[in-house]
Amino acid sequence: MTFDELMKTTETLSNPYIDEWKKQGKKVMGYYCTYTPEEILLAGDVMGYRMRGTEAEGTSLADTIMTRFNCSFIRATLDLIMSGKYSFLDGLVCQNSCDHARRIYDIFNYKILGQMEGFPKDYPLFFLSIPHLVTERGEQWLKDEFGIFKTNLENAINVKISDEKLNNSIKLLNENRRLLKEIHKLRVIEKPKLNGADMLKINIANAAVPKSIVNQELKNYFDQLKNKEGISDYRARILLIGSVIDDPSFLNIIEGVGGLVVSDMLCYGTRNYWDLTDEGTSDPMGAIAKRYNEKISCPRMMNRHGNRSKFLNDLIKEAKVDGVIATRIEFCDTHGCDNMIFEHELEEANVPILSLDRDYFLGDTGRFKTRCEAFIEQIE
Repeated sequence: MTFDELMKTTETLSNPYIDEWKKQGKKVMGYYCTYTPEEILLAGDVMGYRMRGTEAEGTSLADTIMTRFNCSFIRATLDLIMSGKYSFLDGLVCQNSCDHARRIYDIFNYKILGQMEGFPKDYPLFFLSIPHLVTERGEQWLKDEFGIFKTNLENAINVKISDEKLNNSIKLLNENRRLLKEIHKLRVIEKPKLNGADMLKINIANAAVPKSIVNQELKNYFDQLKNKEGISDYRARILLIGSVIDDPSFLNIIEGVGGLVVSDMLCYGTRNYWDLTDEGTSDPMGAIAKRYNEKISCPRMMNRHGNRSKFLNDLIKEAKVDGVIATRIEFCDTHGCDNMIFEHELEEANVPILSLDRDYFLGDTGRFKTRCEAFIEQIE
């Protein structure tokens, strides 16, 4: 596998590495949220696959079930499910990530399972109830939920997940997160070794290829990057926050007018790989619950804005950021509220911030280009 081959996996939903994985008799489970414990999936020899809207051309099928007042990212993924593009999945893990994502579980239960080709009644469908507050009680809640999920997964695919397997998968995922953090360090230096669009592609591919394969390629790529000439022809160093972004072309708009995305606080980014799980413990399920309870959260965790704000300011200082772009997919209330608070906080700290409301589908690129260019000129 070469790095170019890894990057090609971001252009389509399925890829040759998934095909090879399934030829070995192994399963692939889709999931929406970074609160899905990949450690448990890997311990069951299951590849976790992060759901995205790549290849979606519209939401006409999804709109027969969900209203147009629902998140266009969720509708795009549902449309792909209904059109058969996700037929390679052997199951799906849903959560109460937000009200829009929460509905996917019900839609599967009442409109898809047993009614659409490729989704029989016994199709493995799981639901994880994640608390909305970070507390000690919430950590126990997560541990209980993850325990139920582990048991249900074992029953669904007829495997036994031991503590030894859990500790092995924790080690593998920690290696993956460390490698991503090492690459991140090469984008925050004065002359970054890679741009934001390429870093996003790495994060997308990382969620679509078996970790054992990705880890080796990330090692090779990091070694190449270290000796690469850095990027100096940019006008402003940008940090990106907000709703899910799984389309590098959005970053191409920013970087096409002179911005360079040197850091982010995205779920396809630092929020996914920043925190590690304690290794080699006698209670791996407890260690997993602790990691997901305490990790850098999205605004679904209502009592953690202060932690997110500190993390954001640390990222700004680390990458010497000139300005922040906060994006919000239409009808995303959680990020809408958080972005508004960040806007006030950053303005008080004299950090320029641009707020962009968008649809998942980038139909109005001209408007985004104009606003991003004006923002960079303002910074200059």
